[in-house]
Amino acid sequence: MGTMIREWLGISYEFNWGIMFQEPYFDWFLTGLKYTLLLTAVTTVTSIVLGVVVGVMRSSENAWLRRVAGWYIETFRNIPGMFWLFFFYFAFPVFLPEPWSQALNPYRHFAFVAAVLGLTFDNSSYVAEIVRAGIQGLAVGQTEAGRSIGLTDWQRYRYVILPQAIRIVVPPLGTRCIHNLKNTSLALVIGVPELTWTVRQVESITFRGFEMTTLVTAVYVALCLTMAAGVNWMEGRFARRDELKLAQ
Repeated sequence: MGTMIREWLGISYEFNWGIMFQEPYFDWFLTGLKYTLLLTAVTTVTSIVLGVVVGVMRSSENAWLRRVAGWYIETFRNIPGMFWLFFFYFAFPVFLPEPWSQALNPYRHFAFVAAVLGLTFDNSSYVAEIVRAGIQGLAVGQTEAGRSIGLTDWQRYRYVILPQAIRIVVPPLGTRCIHNLKNTSLALVIGVPELTWTVRQVESITFRGFEMTTLVTAVYVALCLTMAAGVNWMEGRFARRDELKLAQ
């Protein structure tokens, strides 16, 4: 198989696909997959929660809340995500009380925590704009109807506005979550042993990065397609639920 590929591509590189499954490289791969999945799961949840809060603030009638949310969005959205990983890893501990800062230095999982913070704040700024667009896409009558039956602002958002807005923004929100999955690869710059870190380690030791890159690329594609399928399923479920309500 390797000979056929070399002849087809016209290169002299000797492929060794078995190296991906040798130790310690395969163990590194499994560790990288674990960290990638964990980073994706944690930052997806945290960025959606934070993004919804900021998005609601951005669409609030309170001018101060809108300004604070606007500042937040423009700050985190217009600075590269890698900067925030560096910031939370190198600079953030400096601003903490000295006992806390000293406690973080020996903490073995601090790089992971810094990656979660950086990716959360970066991704939540985009999620906030998506949520804001969904809220503003609703008819004004929805808000007025909530007021007319005596609902508080919190109740209007909880029971009337957000449930409908979330249905509207499922496709772009899903796309943003897939982008967040790919952004977990940035965590390698602060030493988090995720999938892209695995490729770099194997390449630097064996000079056979092509094989591991191929495997990791296939994993990223599979993960993204799985998330896309989940988003499509959720969108279809909401659509079917709406059809049933109309039929009743």
